[in-house]
Amino acid sequence: MTGPILLLSLSLKRARTLLVATGLLLAAFQVLLVLIASSIHPSKFEDLAALLPPFVRALLGPAVASVMSFGGIVCLGYFDLAIVAALLALIIALATLPASEVETGFADLILARPLRRHWIITRTIALVLISTLMMVALMMAGTWVGLAMLAPDDAQWPSPMMIGSLALNLGMLMLCWSSVALALAAACRRSVASATTGLLALAALLLDLTARLWPAAEPFAWLSPFRYFIPFDLVMGTALPVENILVLWAIAMSGFTVAYLLFSQRDISH
Repeated sequence: MTGPILLLSLSLKRARTLLVATGLLLAAFQVLLVLIASSIHPSKFEDLAALLPPFVRALLGPAVASVMSFGGIVCLGYFDLAIVAALLALIIALATLPASEVETGFADLILARPLRRHWIITRTIALVLISTLMMVALMMAGTWVGLAMLAPDDAQWPSPMMIGSLALNLGMLMLCWSSVALALAAACRRSVASATTGLLALAALLLDLTARLWPAAEPFAWLSPFRYFIPFDLVMGTALPVENILVLWAIAMSGFTVAYLLFSQRDISH
């Protein structure tokens, strides 16, 4: 087994319990959402929409009816704020691994072998990609298993395209913020990188929410990566715009590139 693959295998082994537990929990939550949606009588979905506070209806806009439907509730896990926050926290923790290895002296041990420094960053990117794919794949599996087992015969299932688009959009958002965390981790302590990324994500989310509720903030909304995370539009059946994926991909690639540059100049002696 070559050095880079061995390094990735070791990282996956260290994170496997967290990844498996998180993935299974998310999959179980998707099944639970199907059960909840199945327990609601079709005539009651409009009543649920009417109970939403005005500001929530303003945030959802024309997507209110779609979100408060059988398919919308089934898809809730792909854009529920708690789920998104948990996934971003997971991916930030994984992306800041290089900083932890520098602080503990493990990076010195890694580079004592005939291994180039850039493999530490490449390993982390691979770890983030594998973890992201694992999370969204288990969520999708939970959705389809739940629908196959629990959905009423007359229920209108969300289309495979809708589920796939929601998963892709969520996965790209995770990659975007993982690149920010990795770029910071390449130059800072892990605590600083994690906290800064979390604060930036919170600020970006608040900017996006503000722009949706206050037209005066709309000109600045493009600065937030969350502007390109559009689950409500997708639940309405809108196709995922290619430009949204390209923007999130560009941010991710820029962050990863900066991480390579910063880590190549970092003093990792311990």
